[in-house]
Amino acid sequence: MWYLPYRLRPRGDFVGVSQGRLRDLLQVLMAVTGAVRTMPGRRNDAGAAVDGQANASIKRSVVRDKVSGFMSLIRPLFFILTPVNAASAAVLAYGGFPSLSKCIAGFFSVAFASCAVNVFNDYIDRERDKTIWPDRAIPGGIVRPGEALLVAAISMVVGLSLAWLVFNPTTFLILLLAIVSGGFYSVYLRDRVGYLSLPPIVGLIYLGGWAAFYPETLFTSLIPWYLYLLGVAWQAAHIMVYYPLHMTPGKYDKSNIEVPPVLFSRPSPRTAVKTGIVFIVLTLVLALLLPLLAAPAGYLYLFLVIAAGTFALLISVRFLVDMTNRRLALGAFTALSLFRLVISAAILLSVLISW
Repeated sequence: MWYLPYRLRPRGDFVGVSQGRLRDLLQVLMAVTGAVRTMPGRRNDAGAAVDGQANASIKRSVVRDKVSGFMSLIRPLFFILTPVNAASAAVLAYGGFPSLSKCIAGFFSVAFASCAVNVFNDYIDRERDKTIWPDRAIPGGIVRPGEALLVAAISMVVGLSLAWLVFNPTTFLILLLAIVSGGFYSVYLRDRVGYLSLPPIVGLIYLGGWAAFYPETLFTSLIPWYLYLLGVAWQAAHIMVYYPLHMTPGKYDKSNIEVPPVLFSRPSPRTAVKTGIVFIVLTLVLALLLPLLAAPAGYLYLFLVIAAGTFALLISVRFLVDMTNRRLALGAFTALSLFRLVISAAILLSVLISW
């Protein structure tokens, strides 16, 4: 029972209460009213509004996390980069830019095919990623495995459907081969053969871009296969420069995870980076010789390619000098991604200018 102290004057009329006792009285009243507010079946409008706002905030947070998880699965960089690479081959085959509708259809066909391969790769790696990448969408519990597999399936259907309905059977078959090969890489080739089994698969995207508008010359023209070789060389450089990060300690413990081979063997980090630098040089040389085959690639193209290629090469050499610098390793990886984007964008820009 609460005791409510107060003091009256001798006359019996209430004149005042000392400050200390008044504070006690107010605290008791606040406690009582708070208890009543929280009793079952007794809620006021203010309390309900606060709870509603809290629930709405939680729901918004869950939605944001879910959207962020799906975005990380589809890899926005490659969702854009892969179609741009295919487009560089397409405009060389077409001799200019096709209609806007075909450009949009081609972009999303390749983008969704790339999305299907990347999401399926994360689905296959979900158990391993619990150890080395626990904050990824699937091991982090943001996206369920079944949801990821559904996204991969829908992306594959969308990409292939666009290739079949808008372009031609040759493009459809090349894209199908790229998706199936990419899935087989995740399931078998990467761990049994090595990371360098991926570049020949990635190169298919350039053949598909060429076949979209000039399928009858796919096996008679040198240009699409030259672009294929350029794509293979770049992807090999990309893999080899990043390979040491699979073995060096990072944010998460990787000591219990067996690193996949490069090509039936596991080189030292320094050997991997040296090999990557060789492939960077090869990619740069192939890119610089492209104007001899494709006339639209002119001086602007050469300037952009030399600038991006030199930048990627210098950062990779710096990483070779300081193999303990993880920031340099990530910088080299990013610079190589930019190098490939610049090559394709420079082709597109050169064709646009000369068109």
